Amino acid sequence: MIERFHPGGIAGMVRSILWRLIGCLCFWWSLGLALFFISFGVNRIEKAVQNSANPERILSNQRPDRNTDAEFQDSVQTMENTGMGQSAAVQVSENSSIRAEKTITAKVALTFDDGPHPVYTPQLLDGLNERGVHATFFVVGKNILGNEALLKRMETEGHLIGNHTYSHVKLSELDIARACAEVEKTNALICEVTGKEPEFIRPPFGEWKKAMECSFEMIPVLWDVDPLDWTTKNTALVVERVLKDTKPGDIILLHDYYQSSVDAALGIVDALTERGYKFVTVDELILE
Repeated sequence: MIERFHPGGIAGMVRSILWRLIGCLCFWWSLGLALFFISFGVNRIEKAVQNSANPERILSNQRPDRNTDAEFQDSVQTMENTGMGQSAAVQVSENSSIRAEKTITAKVALTFDDGPHPVYTPQLLDGLNERGVHATFFVVGKNILGNEALLKRMETEGHLIGNHTYSHVKLSELDIARACAEVEKTNALICEVTGKEPEFIRPPFGEWKKAMECSFEMIPVLWDVDPLDWTTKNTALVVERVLKDTKPGDIILLHDYYQSSVDAALGIVDALTERGYKFVTVDELILE
């Protein structure tokens, strides 16, 4: 007997197969999801175990006092914006400058040749006395005659007196005997007025023979700054030249034989004093 296939039975079979397929898919999807969560949990556990085995790493990451580069830059920017950094730098700079000014004293020696002059030397002595400045005067022997009171005043007011020969000659062009006479005659006049034998000599024109040192025991003194005041006779120019060229420890050459030189000398004293210079006599400058 042959069994007939009923159409309703085919539809039921199809539905049954579909449901089975859906059930399989749900099963495998659920299984995959479960495996994923299990794997994720295992990784978290492994990391926790590793961290627990290395506590220093945890502490270093959690220290609140470790500033990053970005935080440091933020701090610097904040100081700049508020002016804190700039004001601190200015304060340090000012304090350093003040300390430097207090510890450094620049000394120079102001010297005058060819006097004493009956008119200009008293003006110069008045100006120096008002400013409390001492200078060195290299005097010409023949100019002492009739001006002994000025020479004595120089000594009394604390200035140093040196020899500039008797008649302002080039010692290098004279024989030793005549050169010695020029020096010794002037020394005698200075000693007669002041009671002191001079120790320093400035040879006219800077001309000096080494052999002369054996004939008389005096210290020759030349100069560092020469504004040529005796040729220009221009007060402003003389002051400008001296202020431009003078350095600590320099010996400045001027002449108390011209009005322009006296005016320039007092202007130089005022300007260099304002710059922090101290005026001393030649002996203090070269023998200290």
